[in-house]
Amino acid sequence: MYKNPKNREKKNIIRTIFGFFLLGNSLFLFLSFFSFLFHWKNDQSQLDKLFDKEIRAENLLGKIGAILSHCFIYCGIGISAFFFPLLLFFTGLIILFGGRSLRNKYQSIIYHFLFFSIWIPITFYLILPENGILSGIFGFEIGNFLISLFGKVGLGFLVITSIILYSIIIFRITTLKLKNGIKKKIQYIHEDIGWIIKLWESLKKKFYNDIKTDLSIDHPPFFEKKEIKNSIINPPILSSYKNEDFLSSYMSKKDLENNKKKIIHILNYYKIGIEKIKATIGPTITLYEIFPQVGVRISKIKNLEKEIALNLSALSIRIIAPIPGKGSIGIEIPNNKRSTVYMKNILNSEESFKKSYKMELPISLGKTVFNEIFMIDLAKMPHLLIAGSTGQGKSVGLNTMIIFLLYKKKPENLKFILIDPKKVELSIYNKISKSYFALLPNSINPIITNIHEVRDILNSLCKEMDNRYSLLERARVRNIQEYNGQYEKKYHLPYIILIIDEFADLSLSLKKKQIEIYITRLAQLARAVGIHLIIATQRPSVDVITGLIKSNFTARIAFRVSSKIDSITILDRTGAEQLIGKGDLLFSNKNELIRLQCPFIDLSDIQKIVDFYGKNTFQKNGYFFLPEPDDR
Repeated sequence: MYKNPKNREKKNIIRTIFGFFLLGNSLFLFLSFFSFLFHWKNDQSQLDKLFDKEIRAENLLGKIGAILSHCFIYCGIGISAFFFPLLLFFTGLIILFGGRSLRNKYQSIIYHFLFFSIWIPITFYLILPENGILSGIFGFEIGNFLISLFGKVGLGFLVITSIILYSIIIFRITTLKLKNGIKKKIQYIHEDIGWIIKLWESLKKKFYNDIKTDLSIDHPPFFEKKEIKNSIINPPILSSYKNEDFLSSYMSKKDLENNKKKIIHILNYYKIGIEKIKATIGPTITLYEIFPQVGVRISKIKNLEKEIALNLSALSIRIIAPIPGKGSIGIEIPNNKRSTVYMKNILNSEESFKKSYKMELPISLGKTVFNEIFMIDLAKMPHLLIAGSTGQGKSVGLNTMIIFLLYKKKPENLKFILIDPKKVELSIYNKISKSYFALLPNSINPIITNIHEVRDILNSLCKEMDNRYSLLERARVRNIQEYNGQYEKKYHLPYIILIIDEFADLSLSLKKKQIEIYITRLAQLARAVGIHLIIATQRPSVDVITGLIKSNFTARIAFRVSSKIDSITILDRTGAEQLIGKGDLLFSNKNELIRLQCPFIDLSDIQKIVDFYGKNTFQKNGYFFLPEPDDR
């Protein structure tokens, strides 16, 4: 049945009148209570002469206002009487406008008013018993009664305990939230006093020019040039500082010419004409560039791979037919005496500095066949997938990437998330967790070793990504570089690099589907907000590196693998099975394949660098916490 429009209109008019009536009364009571605080002493003696026209009350609302204020405040609940006009005001708003948000909060507002109407008078009587206007007769009587039962100290404990319990119930405070709140508060305090530190540093720089305040200028003691003649223990990285003659150390000229003759001989035997042959000696392999005569089919040379390897007595060779950008065919032959590429030589080189100067997240992957330092910018990759068999250099490669980033970026610009299911590979970096790690609010171990915690850290990282996108949207910028350039240090966002040392172990967990969803989502969206992924695995099979993950990792590194199938899985082509191990790798990015020798760094040298960056001078920014992960 349809309601009568006249009855509906009549109810609306009554509701409007009643709503404005409550709003008017709330304003009347509020003004009378407020005026009572200043004029109650003069008006209290004249309350019995209500109808005497010659006597005027000093209250803004006259004698009625003075009487109502006296009843509610002095004879009632003291200063808590101000809750009554507020309650009437909220009730009037709900009746007039029917706000759903106000209506949902109305019941909780009443509970709050009831609690504080009792708690405030008792507290004021305990603290200021002489000011009866604050506690009222209610607070005076109840306070006296409780003091006779518990004493003043006991009543104080009761008041404090009640407000703590009330806060726990209302705000749902747990020990973890309390602990994380204290940590964040300490972090904000450090940020607030940051301008004082900057002022002090500028004064020091002005008066003492020899003091270096920039952390990026300080180098670990391990990288300093020192004489090592009399040193008893020489780490490999220190003993490699001598300049070496490439031809004498890698391969003699006689061996080089002999290999050229053997290649020409075997090709002539199969009637393949060659115009010239050129050799380039690298740290691990020597590249022989063959310039065939016009009309020679490339497939004929490629099919002679095993014959050439037999004739040169080589373990394995790799034929590049043709070399991209050149009119030649390449034959890569391992050196009899390979040279180690040391991390120190790369970090101290001028070539490395020039190539990494304008990169956001520079990483050196080693040296090319032409003995050039090869650099990539992880911010442009934007993610990296690494695969290779056990013992072929994956862990060393991850360590060199982390060390290079530590050396090039300050703690406020870079944060790591390390996931190490094997529990021992990345544990050496625990000392820099305060300055260089992004942590969960309730984390105990900064390096994630428990497979069951991986889901939480990935969920939290996705929430951090969403929060950053909201910031970019409000700032109307497209990426993290524009955002940091616009807001400088005030709202600075650091880069976050997620490193997973053994992804295959995560794929065996019960939460495999969830982990794959989070990894895929981060790989698809996280580039613009400065979150990048480096994932390594020793089992590059299709059930570990799925098509969905693989499509979002265009930059890939393959160390030596056991079969052509694994090479195709990681690189979409063969070749990784022909590598010679010990840091020999193929880097693929956007259909470009480059062979590199990964730099080597000793464990003791890593320890020295971690100790250096674990000093208190690098930990002034405090912990960086990710958002709280979802329960489900």
